[in-house]
Amino acid sequence: MKTAVSFETDSSVEANCNELSLAAPFRWLRKGWQDFRHAPTHSFTYGVIFAALAWLLVSIFQANESYLWPSLFVFMLFVGPALAYGLYDISQQLERNHEPSFSHERKKAFSEMGHELMLSLMMTMVFMVMVMLTSLVMNIIAAPWQTGVTATLPMSDTTFLFVTAAFAGVLFCVNLFALPMILDQDANAGTATTTSLNAAWKNKSVIALWALLVLVLLAAGFATNLFGFVIIVPVLGYASWHAYRETIIIGEPM
Repeated sequence: MKTAVSFETDSSVEANCNELSLAAPFRWLRKGWQDFRHAPTHSFTYGVIFAALAWLLVSIFQANESYLWPSLFVFMLFVGPALAYGLYDISQQLERNHEPSFSHERKKAFSEMGHELMLSLMMTMVFMVMVMLTSLVMNIIAAPWQTGVTATLPMSDTTFLFVTAAFAGVLFCVNLFALPMILDQDANAGTATTTSLNAAWKNKSVIALWALLVLVLLAAGFATNLFGFVIIVPVLGYASWHAYRETIIIGEPM
């Protein structure tokens, strides 16, 4: 049973959330699979696009074409949220007993472009901070003329993995509810981000379990030479929408 949890802040800054049980992530996956079955054409279309993007990323990584990473990152900055919006919109339309349409999904994504880009820029800033911090301390040997205060010490592999996991966890918690909330309530990036972080904090164990399930499913996608992404990514997208609807306390969808 869900119980309301009120945040001790102004409601205009962040929305309230529900307290979840550990069974919730499995329920989200079940609902995500149901949405996939109810909109197979749309689901397979988005799944193929995501699989193609994953293939492109892996190909560039294997080819070590480092000069392509900046342009690819900018490309994903625009395309990634738009594709996720499409999946969220499908679940929302099915929730309203409407027939999903590509035109509606496209219009919804473009109508929220401003908030979407602001959130993407915020995520980019977090990503850049992570890159700068890790680059300052990883595999850098202090020069002889540097003092103990100014010298940069090498980072162990364990520490590097810990720092990376910490930043990845923050990004995961931000995106978990922020994008669906922007689509559903036309919330600004700040409100959506604060709401998502607080909801994740209030349900730490459940969100940790959900993150583990996401990692396992994505690993299964890689294990199938990315073909599994055609099904796995749309199901996860739909499941994320249901996670938002079950966690964040809001009024009727706009």
